[in-house]
Amino acid sequence: MKILIVDDEHIALSSLRRVLRWRRYGEVDICPEGSEAVELIRGGAYDIVLLDLLMPGVDGLQVLESTRAYVPQTEFVILTAVDDVQTAVKALRLGAYDYLVKPIDNQRLFLSIERAFERKGLRACSGTEPTPMPPPGGPDAFSDTLTQNPHMRDILAYARIMARSSNPVLITGESGTGKELLAKGIHRASHYPKGPLVTVNVSSIPETLFESQFFGHMKGSFTGATGDHPGFFEQAHGGTLFLDEIGELPLHLQPKLLRVIEEQTITRIGDTSARTVMVRIVSATNRNLEDACREKTFRLDLLYRLKSAPIHLPPLRERRDDILLLAGRFLWESCARHSRDLDGFSDEAKEVLLQGAYPGNIRELRQVIENAVLLSTGRLIRPDSLGIQAAPAPPFSRSLCSLREDADRQFSYVLMNTGGDRKEAARILGITVRQVQRRIVSLRKDPKWRSLLGDL
Repeated sequence: MKILIVDDEHIALSSLRRVLRWRRYGEVDICPEGSEAVELIRGGAYDIVLLDLLMPGVDGLQVLESTRAYVPQTEFVILTAVDDVQTAVKALRLGAYDYLVKPIDNQRLFLSIERAFERKGLRACSGTEPTPMPPPGGPDAFSDTLTQNPHMRDILAYARIMARSSNPVLITGESGTGKELLAKGIHRASHYPKGPLVTVNVSSIPETLFESQFFGHMKGSFTGATGDHPGFFEQAHGGTLFLDEIGELPLHLQPKLLRVIEEQTITRIGDTSARTVMVRIVSATNRNLEDACREKTFRLDLLYRLKSAPIHLPPLRERRDDILLLAGRFLWESCARHSRDLDGFSDEAKEVLLQGAYPGNIRELRQVIENAVLLSTGRLIRPDSLGIQAAPAPPFSRSLCSLREDADRQFSYVLMNTGGDRKEAARILGITVRQVQRRIVSLRKDPKWRSLLGDL
């Protein structure tokens, strides 16, 4: 994430830049005057601009008005001592994302930055971002995820944007759809790709060892603790912690994980002092966690902490234009692994591959190709070496909901499950009560949501 702070007070500039760097927001530039800011913004490709209003010469509103049309991909957050409704309305009409009145709570500022960055991601995912910027993690950050499918490309564009924030990412999808590969790409595209990537299969951790494995322990804290041991959170400090199969975490252990995510501190077993951990959380599951929340097997507040940036990977049957592309990669890898020299697939074999059901998705396709490489006797792989069945024709084509519709549905679900309690809904969603109220007003303008919200 690339941020510019514009303020004529040098103390405010330096202190805010220090806070943002501590928060690991990547590249943070400062500018003390409006006229210089105009030139920097037009040519700097900034993601977020934190803009003061009261400045000598060119003020904040003039900066916003002079640059917004040139950098539609940049989000502006106003930071000012001017607590005036008319000024706030004018700034928002000129294109500012948020209007914050000084003194500003750091957590409120962080939340506004994250939400503004999420809006960039939504535009990228929907293909409406005017001039998408190149991914900071380099063109190869997501090279393991092969695709030529338009929807998958939109997903990767969204993932690239979200990788540059510190938001927790929840990757959902059927088993074998490539969730771990995407998590590795998010880590490589983040601002700390050289930091550790710690992968944990949550379902494989015994309940009795949860605290020791995740938070660590001190020597002598229990029988068998022969030395100090850093837990997964400490091991991932300055990097990414990937929690695979997060839906399998037992209900009584979920508050412990939620506390660490919210407070960013851990305490080892047998220790008396807390330790700060700066860790990006990426989690994955093939379960429907909304259903799990309704069944009271997963906490709603934990779900909404984990899914600040949700990404759903479609099954292979919904991206059939990728089948031959993936099969070609797997063929090359399998030939190298087993010292075979094959030229490719026969036309009949390609047809069979394209018609396959693949309930195991990409993982199953990989295994099918590897078996075919071992069984083939000629230079080409033929249908009799594949051993797969054709998929049944779908009764109808399923359209995918947009991220915006999904976000509205999630908001309505939380609001109804809290009985319309604005404060509790804001706590679960990680936003302010004022934002909850604004969202309700916005949704009630749409008849579809008005009837659902009722008198809430």
